[in-house]
Amino acid sequence: MTKPIDFSQYFTEETKRRGESPLKALLKYMLADPQLISLGGGLPNPSLFPFNSVTAEVVSPGSNPAQNLEPLTVTVDRYAKKDSVTEPLSTLLQYGGGVGAKSMIDFIYQHMKDVHNPKYEGWGVISSVGSTDSLNKAIEIFATAGDSIIVCEWSYPSAIETFTASGLKMAPVKMDGEGMIPEDLDLVCSNWTEARPPRLVYLIPTGQNPTGATMSVSRRHEFYKVCQKHDLIVIEDDPYYFLQFADAPVVSAEEETDEYFAKLPGTKNLMPSILSIDTDGRVLRLDTVSKILAPNMRQGWVTGQSALIKRIQYHNETTIQQPCGFTQGIASKLLNEVWGHEGFLKHLLSLQYEYISRRNAIMYAIQQNLGNMVSYTVPVGGMFVWLKVNLPEDIRSKPGIMEEVFQSMIENQVMLVPGWQFSPATDQTPVKDAPYFRAAFSFASKEELTTAIERLAIALARFGCKK
Repeated sequence: MTKPIDFSQYFTEETKRRGESPLKALLKYMLADPQLISLGGGLPNPSLFPFNSVTAEVVSPGSNPAQNLEPLTVTVDRYAKKDSVTEPLSTLLQYGGGVGAKSMIDFIYQHMKDVHNPKYEGWGVISSVGSTDSLNKAIEIFATAGDSIIVCEWSYPSAIETFTASGLKMAPVKMDGEGMIPEDLDLVCSNWTEARPPRLVYLIPTGQNPTGATMSVSRRHEFYKVCQKHDLIVIEDDPYYFLQFADAPVVSAEEETDEYFAKLPGTKNLMPSILSIDTDGRVLRLDTVSKILAPNMRQGWVTGQSALIKRIQYHNETTIQQPCGFTQGIASKLLNEVWGHEGFLKHLLSLQYEYISRRNAIMYAIQQNLGNMVSYTVPVGGMFVWLKVNLPEDIRSKPGIMEEVFQSMIENQVMLVPGWQFSPATDQTPVKDAPYFRAAFSFASKEELTTAIERLAIALARFGCKK
C-alpha cells in the first residue's frame, strides 16, 4: 500500500492554529488507568443523569417497516453490561472526545474497510452530526474567504449556501448524464488565471442532487486522474451510494418480479467510490445515516487520511464534541449487536428494492403522461429525476416564463423544485429561466407519484407543451 501525500502546505491559517484541546488530552489518562481518581474534568456524576435507559423498537433487517409484526428491541442502559460492546448511557451522555463513541467508530471503520477498502496506509474515520457538519469542517481545512472551490454546474443547494456563507467563490464545471465532465474540469483548472488556484472540488458522484446523475466506473477514474494532475483535494459527498440500480430498466409494478430485483447490484456489485480508487489520500468522503436510517438522527462520518481526520477532530473538540449520546447509543447497539454488519447490508438491499420501485413508478408515469413535454435521463441511482421542460419556441425565451410554469404547477397541486435554485452562479438572473425542474421520488407514495405527474401534464399543457 502507498503512503498518503502530505497536503499540509495547503492548510489555511485557521487550520494551522487549531490544536488538540488541552482538557480533551487528559482523557487518555482516565482511559488508561481505571483506578485513577480524577479531580480534573468538570464532569457531572452520571448517577445524577435522569435517564436509566433508552429503548427503541426496530424492524428486522430487510423487512418492510409497515409489515413488520415482530419488532426487535434495542436498549441502552445507564451502566455497562458485560455482554455489550456499546457504551452505557453513563459514558454516552458524558462529555467525550472529538472522534465519537468508540463502539460506533469501530463499526464504521470496519464497514468502510469492507465496502470501500481505501488503498493507502493510515486512513481513519471520525463522527459528525451529518454531512452538512462534515462539509463545513472539510472545506475549512483547505479554504478560507476569497478562495475558490470547484463544483458541478448544478449543485446541492445546502452546499452552495455553505460555500457562499464561507466567502468561497464557486467555479462551475459542465455536466452530462454521468455528472461532472473530466475534460471540462481539466479545462477549468488549466485555464485558471487568478493568483490562487482552487484546491478543492466538491461533488456527489452517485444519484447526484439535483440531476440524479451517476458517474460510471470509467468516469470516476478519469475524474480522479484530473484531480491528481491539478493536485485537487476531493470532497466526495455520497449519501445515495447504496441506492444504486445498475442497468435495471424502467418497468411497470406488475413486472417487478424476483427476477427483476435480481438485476440490482446489491451491496457487493456497487460502483467503486472515489475513496476506493484514491491512492494519494486526497479524498475526504462524507457519509451519513440520513438516507439509510433517518435524517434527524444527525449522525454522519468522514473518511480520509489520518492527518486530515485529526484536523477535523480538533475542530469537533471545540464545536460539536461528538454526536448526541442517545443517537450514538441506539445506532451502535442496533448495528453492532442487533443487526450486525450482515443485517445492516440486508437493510441496505431492502432500500434498493424500495427506491427502484419508486423510481419505476415516477418514470413509468412520466413516459405515459408527459412524453415529449420533457427530456430526461433515467436515474440509475438516488432519489431524483431532472426534467427539462420542452416549451414551444415562441415562448421559450420569454422573461419569467419558468416562474409562470412553476405557478401553474402550484395551481394544479403539484410541486417540483425550479432548476435555478441549484445553480452556483452568483448572478441568478440568467438562470432564472433555465428550463429545468427537480422531481424527488423519495417521499410521496407510488400512487401519489403517478397522480403528481398527471397533474404536471395538465400544468405544462397550458403552455403548449405537446406529448
